Formats: sequence, structure tokens, C-alpha cells
Amino acid sequence: MPRSLRSPSRHALLAGVALVALAGGAFVAAPAAAAPPGQAGPSIRDPQALLEALAPELLDETLPPLGAAERAEVQRQTGAAPFELNLPAEATGPLQLAPAETEGAGLPVSITVRGARGVAHEAQGLTWFEGADDSSASYLQPVRDGVRLLTALADATAGEESSYDFGLPEGSYPTLLPTGDTLLSDAAHHYIGTLAAPWARDASGRSLPTSYSWSGSTLTQHVELDGAAFPVLLDPLWLYSYDFSTSSTGWSVNHPKASENAVSRLLHGCFNCYFPIFGAPRSYPVDGQILPLSVTPFTWTATAAPVKAQTANGGALQFLALDGHFDGAGSLITFSWYNDPSGYLHLYVHAMVRKDNGPAINLINSRTAGANWLLYWKRVADSATGSGGGGGV
Repeated sequence: MPRSLRSPSRHALLAGVALVALAGGAFVAAPAAAAPPGQAGPSIRDPQALLEALAPELLDETLPPLGAAERAEVQRQTGAAPFELNLPAEATGPLQLAPAETEGAGLPVSITVRGARGVAHEAQGLTWFEGADDSSASYLQPVRDGVRLLTALADATAGEESSYDFGLPEGSYPTLLPTGDTLLSDAAHHYIGTLAAPWARDASGRSLPTSYSWSGSTLTQHVELDGAAFPVLLDPLWLYSYDFSTSSTGWSVNHPKASENAVSRLLHGCFNCYFPIFGAPRSYPVDGQILPLSVTPFTWTATAAPVKAQTANGGALQFLALDGHFDGAGSLITFSWYNDPSGYLHLYVHAMVRKDNGPAINLINSRTAGANWLLYWKRVADSATGSGGGGGV
């Protein structure tokens, strides 16, 4: 069990840039409105009905994990191992996850849901367990490159905490990003995986105050239930994205500990000198700007990837895919720059791709994305110095 996994501390972060193209991973925004006030909520032992009432938009994200034979076939076709998720048959068994084999990938982990009991039940792609008593239940929702760990609370006796035991390397620690996501890294600052920002909602559609805390390698989600209409639904979402630094890539760069301010000066001086996608502007993108980006995902023929720049929570700059984008309109990806506790510069890429092209093509896209974002990190880390000026001009 990691000794140094502690409560997340916020590291200063450069507002990142984002591009929706050739990226795997998942992103979930806060769920949309649920059942109207006063309407009786469904039983927590009916996961499908409960999600339909409280968070219907999450249902479309269910993606059954590949079996062993399917994974072997994808690896045969692509030459790389795809994302792996093994769900437990009994509550005492852990979930086992391993990321797809790409540049910037995370590390395998195991997760055990505290308080779950009995054998697994199946419901429309969800695996669920009874809680420690009749007032709670745990749902495991497989999603693209991750798993959502939902807890359903029938009434206030269920309590305000849900905990999960993680199997992590010794010395692992969390980094809280301004977007609300938490990155887990090992003692050598190698990215392990991501916890999306926590959320909780009651039966009236009201968002409830919620937060994470760590004790050793145990994650606890806290929720304030004062005045809540039951049932209540909450979750951590574990997913794999991309993270690049000298510790994870093995690449030698000129400025491995470049500051976030140096990166900001560099990209504001000449954005497309470093951003590796055709059609990017020379000037740093501004909110509402439409960018006619194009990529070459499968052939040397350019494929349209139009996006709109916008600012996300925490000030991160995102690119939102528009109609005609090959990843599907509404896809979103965010690049964030940060320095780890030893000062090394990281590029973290968090993506949500709307279109599912099947496991083999998804993996090819993810590997191409990883290569692009590795190039982006290397260009910046080679050129961003701590001195004044706006390099790249």
C-alpha cells in the first residue's frame, strides 16, 4: 500500500489547449436534469431505471469490456494490447484494469468497492452489488477506457461516504488539476490514471456538494445529504488518458523542467510552431474562434476536424468538435501543462470522443493520438526556457 498517497494538493497549471482528433479516453460532464421534484424515485436495485431517472445521459456511455478472445484479435490486428477491464463475480474481488498500449499510457490498477456484498448482478451492461445494508447499492459501468463506480443511496441511513481500495504502486500520490480531475502518479512521477471530478445528484435533480479524500490507498467520496431527495446517485469515474514527461517517455529534451509560464509565453508567441496539427493558427486561439483543423487518421489524405475554441473549468482552453468532424460533433479534448513535485514538465491530455469506430480502429486512433501528443510535448519541452520572451516567433 502506498505510504505517501495523501490528500490531493493543487499544483499551479497552465491553461491547456485542446484538440478533438485521434484521441482515446473518456470525459463526463456533470449529469443533466433528473426526475421532477415530488416524483417517487425508482428502487436502487434497478440500476437501469435509476440511471434513466437521475442521469439518463450516462446510459449511452456503457461499453461492455472486451473478452480475452476479442482482446487477442484486436492485438493481432493492431500489434498493440487494447484497454482491459475485468469485472468481479463477487463483491470481495477487485476490478482489474490496464490501459491500452499507447504513448503516454497509464499503469494497471485494481479497485475494490468497500461495503459491497454478495455476487454480481447484471443489468443492461451494468454489474451491480448489494450494499452493506438495504440502503445502498454499487453499480459498475464499463465505459470507453475506464469504469464508472456508481453508488446509489436509498435513504439517509446509507451515510455520506463511499470508499474504494486501490491497488497502487508504493509511493503513489494524487495531483488535483484546476478542471477538477485528479491524476494519480507513482513515486517516479509516471502517470497511473485519472479520477474525473466527483459529482452527486438527488432524485429532484439537485446537484449535491461532494468531494474526494485519500487515506493511504483508499479513496473516499463524501456527499452532503442535508435536504436531499432520495434516491441519490454519485460516482468516481476512473479512466485512462495520456501524460507525457521525461519520466514516462524516456526522451531527452532541452528543458525537462520548463515552467508553466515559459510554456505559456512560448505558445502565445507562436501556437502553430509547436502544435502538431495542420490548420492550427499562429496566434493562440481565443474563445469562440473556429479552427479548420485537419488530420490524417488512416491515410495521407487530410480529414476535416473543425473545432471551436472555448474555456473550460479552471481556465483550460478546449477545442469542441463541430459538425463534419470525423470524431463526431461534441467531442472534446483538453491539454494541460503542469509541473510535478520534482519540477518536471508534464503534458496531460484528457479526451472525450463521441464516435465509436470499434475496438481496433479506436486503438489505432489512440496510438496515433499518443504519437502526436508526444511530439507536441517534445517540441515544447525542447523550446520553452525560463527566460523572458515568447519563443517560436
